[in-house]
Amino acid sequence: MHTSSYPKFDHEAKELSAFSFSVDTFIISLKNGQIVHFIADDVQQFKAWLTKNDVRDIRKDDGIPQTFKVVKVERN
Repeated sequence: MHTSSYPKFDHEAKELSAFSFSVDTFIISLKNGQIVHFIADDVQQFKAWLTKNDVRDIRKDDGIPQTFKVVKVERN
């Protein structure tokens, strides 16, 4: 079962679009366009909560469909 909220975090899972992690801080994109920062007491537990709630990890999925990605071709 998915839990819609996480202790000490001010937003419900349904509000979240994507996240990244740097040093000790989660950078989270909300569906309304805002960006929020969160330092979790337990990094692995918070990341697991994000994943269980289908919040996109931009390191794994940048949100750009493969058909729209440009491939660099070197010419000799």
